[in-house]
Amino acid sequence: MVLFRLWLMVSILALSALVRVEAADAMPDGQEQTNDGEAQQTKTAKPANAKESPEPYAAHAVDAFELPEVDVVSTTPVGTTGLALKKISGNVQSAEDEEINRHESLSLPDFMNRRMESVNINDNQNNPYQPDVTYRGFTASPLLGTPIGISVYQDGVRVNEPFGDTVNWDLIPQIAVANMEMMPGSNPLFGLNTLGGALSVRTKSGFSHPGFHAQAYGGSYGRQAYQAEYGGSSGKFDWYFAGNVFQDAGWRPYSPTGVNQGFGKVGWENAKTDLDLSFTFADNNMQGVGPTPQNMLQQNWSSIFTAPDITRNTLYFFNLKGSHLLTDELQISGNAYNRNNATYNLNSNTNGQCQVYLNGNECLDGSTPANVLTPGVFQASWGKQNGTGVNLQLTSDYKIAGHENQFVTGGGFNYGKTDYSVASQNAVINANLYELASSPLTTSVMITGQNAYSNVFATDTFSVYSWLHVNGSLNWLQAQVKTVDALNPVGSVNSLNDNSHYQRLNPAIGVTFNPLDALELDTPLKDFTTYFNYNEGFRAPTAVENSCANPNAPCSLPSSMTSDPPLKAVVSHTFETGMRGNFSQALKWNFAVYQTRNTNDILFVNCPVNNPLCTMNSGYFQNVGATLRQGLELGLNGVMLESLNWYVSYGFVDATYQSSAMLTNGIGSETVTPGNRIPSIPQNTLKFGAEYEIFPDFFLGSDVQYVSSQYARGDDQNIYPQIPAYTLLNLNSRYVLTKNVELFAMGRNVLDNHYLSYGQMGQNFYQNINQPTQYQGPGAVATGYAGIRVHWDL
Repeated sequence: MVLFRLWLMVSILALSALVRVEAADAMPDGQEQTNDGEAQQTKTAKPANAKESPEPYAAHAVDAFELPEVDVVSTTPVGTTGLALKKISGNVQSAEDEEINRHESLSLPDFMNRRMESVNINDNQNNPYQPDVTYRGFTASPLLGTPIGISVYQDGVRVNEPFGDTVNWDLIPQIAVANMEMMPGSNPLFGLNTLGGALSVRTKSGFSHPGFHAQAYGGSYGRQAYQAEYGGSSGKFDWYFAGNVFQDAGWRPYSPTGVNQGFGKVGWENAKTDLDLSFTFADNNMQGVGPTPQNMLQQNWSSIFTAPDITRNTLYFFNLKGSHLLTDELQISGNAYNRNNATYNLNSNTNGQCQVYLNGNECLDGSTPANVLTPGVFQASWGKQNGTGVNLQLTSDYKIAGHENQFVTGGGFNYGKTDYSVASQNAVINANLYELASSPLTTSVMITGQNAYSNVFATDTFSVYSWLHVNGSLNWLQAQVKTVDALNPVGSVNSLNDNSHYQRLNPAIGVTFNPLDALELDTPLKDFTTYFNYNEGFRAPTAVENSCANPNAPCSLPSSMTSDPPLKAVVSHTFETGMRGNFSQALKWNFAVYQTRNTNDILFVNCPVNNPLCTMNSGYFQNVGATLRQGLELGLNGVMLESLNWYVSYGFVDATYQSSAMLTNGIGSETVTPGNRIPSIPQNTLKFGAEYEIFPDFFLGSDVQYVSSQYARGDDQNIYPQIPAYTLLNLNSRYVLTKNVELFAMGRNVLDNHYLSYGQMGQNFYQNINQPTQYQGPGAVATGYAGIRVHWDL
C-alpha cells in the first residue's frame, strides 16, 4: 500500500513535467500554433469520446457505438456495437464521465443514488464504498447472503463475485470510467442474475481520453483523496493509466477507510481491428460499524453497537478485449479475462447464546446460573475468488430486403472458483464497545465453491419502417454450482459436498414506434418514441444458498453451513412500456411503467419451532413463491441558456410479497402474506439538481434527494414503525483559475439532517430485554471538502 502511494505521487510529478514539455515544445500532428499560443485543430474534429483511429475516420454501421452524437446504446455486455436509441425498447439510463465528474461523486453508487431514476442506497455498513444499491427493488450488495438481482459488468466482464454474486463497489475504479448504462428489466442478453437490471461500465483509453489530469482534495474527518490519469497515443498504439488513493477516518468511531486503486490499458488499432489489454488493481481496507439500536442513536448520533467490522479486498484483474471488421457490415468481437480477488472479513458480534448480559466480560446463557459465557464473538472469513472466461459475438448489419437489420449472435464460458473458510472466537467488550478476542480461532467451514456458466444467445432488431422497429432475443444459459467440503467427507451428516445443474432458455421481445414520423408530422416534439417489451431472466442459487437449504439442519449464515437439497432457480418476468422525446436541448424527457414478477424466489425462512437444532436467528434458504416489483419512472433534463445544466428524476417502486411464508429475523419468526411490502425499498425517490455558471469561469451546483419511508429489514409483515422519509441537500462549486488549473469545493448534507437510510429488527443485547428493537443506520453528518485539479488535454 505504501509503495502504491509512492508510485502514484512520483507518477503525478513525472507526468506533470512530461506534459508541460510536450505542451510547450511539441504540437500534435495536424495542429498549428496561433498567436495566443493555443493549438487549434486544422483537421476535421472527431466526436469527443470517439476512439481516434490512426487511419482516416470512417463511420461503419457496426462501430456506431463509438459515435456519441448518434445516441447509441450497447445491447450486449461486450459492448463493441450498439443500436440507435430510437430502436431501444426500454428506459436505458446512461451517463458519461463528464456528468459523473460534475457531481463530484465519490463512487459509482454515490452518483447513481444522486442522479438515476429508481436507484437508492441502503448504507447498512456505514462505509462510503460498501453500500447496498437497489434499483427497481432489486439489490446489488457486497454482503454475502444478500439476494442479488442486478448484474454488473466492466468492459464486458461480469464482476459479480463467483461465490455469492456479491458486488464489491470498491473494486470498480470510477476515475477510469468513460461511460455507463443502466439496462432495465430481466434482459436475458446480460445473463445470470439480471432479474431487475444490469449495470454496464466501459473504461477510458488513450485514444478516447488523451492528456494528463490530476486532482487532490481534503476536508472533514481527515479525508484525503488523490487521483491522476494520463492517456496518449502514437501511431496505432495508445495507452491510459490511472490511480486513486482515498483515506478517511470516518465520522463514527472505528470506521476508517483506505482505498487504493490502479488501472492501466494499452491498445492497438487500425481501420479494421481494435485490441485493448487492461489491468485493474485494488488494495482496500474498509471498516464500518453498521446499525445501532434506536435508543442509543437518540442519545448520541455517532454511537456504535459493536466494533470492529473489517473488510479487506485485494484485486488483480486482466482483460483482453478486441474487435475486427470482417466487412463494413460484419464484425467479430469478444474478450478473455482472469480476475482474482482475495477477501478477508472480521465481524464483531454479540454472543447469540447469551441470555443475560452482566458486563463486558461475562454473561449467562440461560441454561443454568453458573454457565458463564463471554458476551462477544468474532467471526472471521477468508475468500480467494478466481474468475476466468471467454466471450465472443458476431454482429451483422446487412440489410434484409432493403430494411435496416442488426443481428448479433454469440456465447461464452465463464468459470469461477472460490476457497472459502469461516472461523470464530470468543471476545470481551470494553467500555467503548470495542471487542477483544479472548480465545483462539476455531474453524467451522472450509469449502471450495465452483461455478461454471455457459451461454449461447441471438438477438435481431429489424426496422419494418424508419419509424417501426421490432426486436427479439433468446439466450440459453447453463449453470453448474458445485461445492467441495474439506472438513466433512461425502456422505457424512454435515457434508457440504454438492453438485447442482440449472439451465433455461430466456426470451425477450420488444417494439419501438415513432407515431410522429409515421404520420410525417413536423411538431416541436422531436424524437418521440413509444415502446413495449417483455423479457425473462433467471438466477441460479449460489453456493452459499445451496449450502443452507435444509429444514432439518438450520444455519445462521455465513457462519455455519450444512448438507442441503438443491434449490430451484429464480425466474423473473418483466413487462415495460414507456415513451421518450425532446422539445430541444433545453428539455428532454422520458416516462416508463414496468412490472417484474419473480417465481421460485429464494428467501431465508424461519427455523421450525419444534426442531431441537434451532437457535435464535437460525433458518435456511428456500424457494417460497412469488414476489412482485412494479412502478414508474419519470425523467426530465436539459441545458438552458448555454450555462444551466439541470435534471429531475422520479421513481416509484411498489415491491410486495405474493405468497405466504414463515420467515426469520433478529427477533424470531414472522409470517408474511400476499401484499406485504418488501423491506429496505422506499416507494418514492425524487432527485433534482443543476449546475449554473453564475459568472465567467465560476460554476455553482446543487442537488436534492428525497427518499420516502421504508420498512426495516426483518419487518416483512409490516407491523413496526417505518424508517422515516428524509431529504438531503448537497452543494458543489468550481472555479476555472486558468485553462489548466481548477479549484473546487463540495458540501454533503449541508443542512446537517439526521437521517436514516437503513434499518433492521433485533434485540438490544445490553438491556437484558426480549422486546423488539429497531437497529438504524445513521446517515453521515454535514461534511465539506475542497481541492485543486490540473489538466492538460493533448
